[in-house]
Amino acid sequence: MLLTGLLAGAGAISLISLLQRPEEVAARPDDAVLRSAVVDGIEYKLANDGNVFRVIEERGTWTWVDRIFDPEQIARDYVREGDQVFRVDADSGRRYALKKDFREGFEDLSEGADGLRSLIGEERQWTEFTLQSPRTPHVADYVSLRSGILRGDADFEDASVAPSQQHFHSGQQSLKCFAPAKSATMICSKASLGTGFLYFEENDSFWFQAWYRIEGPTRPFTLADLECRDVKESPGIRLMLFDGKLLGVELKALHKPKYQQVAGKTLTFPVDQWVRVTWNVVLHPDHGRIRVWQDDSLVVDGTGPSLPFAGIMYNNLEVGISAHSFGDDAATLFVDDVLVTTSPLIPDP
Repeated sequence: MLLTGLLAGAGAISLISLLQRPEEVAARPDDAVLRSAVVDGIEYKLANDGNVFRVIEERGTWTWVDRIFDPEQIARDYVREGDQVFRVDADSGRRYALKKDFREGFEDLSEGADGLRSLIGEERQWTEFTLQSPRTPHVADYVSLRSGILRGDADFEDASVAPSQQHFHSGQQSLKCFAPAKSATMICSKASLGTGFLYFEENDSFWFQAWYRIEGPTRPFTLADLECRDVKESPGIRLMLFDGKLLGVELKALHKPKYQQVAGKTLTFPVDQWVRVTWNVVLHPDHGRIRVWQDDSLVVDGTGPSLPFAGIMYNNLEVGISAHSFGDDAATLFVDDVLVTTSPLIPDP
């Protein structure tokens, strides 16, 4: 769980904790608290050791609720040398340089599953893909399918993500993402591609740009997610379509602050044409800035939390259909010319 978004279920966990009469501990000093939140009238604290506690206000004590990250494990997994951060493989000790600049045009690749396999690895630096669908609804299902596709002894079922020559903004091809409608028992379907070679931290200015084309009338829910994979439930910030048609941003933590277009000045995201989307996030747990441009129009400009808590990093970017939640029809999305950097892609006026 993460405060408050990940503490949405804290009431039930707290009830269990009360029934089990967890040991009360002394309150931590203020400088050991990363974040506080109130859920259903109960205050919770996230300590810098990764533990979440429920505050027993009447006695000035705390009780343990959950642990959402391990700072010692993070310290072992990441090494900093000057401005360069490396991720350390726990088994081999090999170090992988992480970056704040990344680009992909999806060129010089076979179409279909063969091209997807070529994207995964150190050369192109994509590290994963997710195909969650009615045929692969659970984590074990789509992880098994992913392994089979990477081995070359399985192919796409109902969802797919792969290079395609059907449409492209530049060059000769783009990334085609196809996500069927979710079943009644699913939260969403997915057809996305991810890289774990990135590293953005507090006070960084994250710039993202890509060209998107939605095929047909059905729009997906989200277009890109920037996440921390070292914290439980991978909290982060996502680029999405509100009301099924308006670009905006949501922080997947705390009270899930939303950065949306101003009523009366909205710009609908079109279908069946290429759209350039530019997204800038200044990363801060309280005083971030979030902006989105649709082609040349600034459609979102907000301030507020853009990190779940101080000290967290974002180390995974997911692009494509990272969630398709609404309607009974499949969603098809093309993505091209992905660019990530810290350099401004659109100058301030």
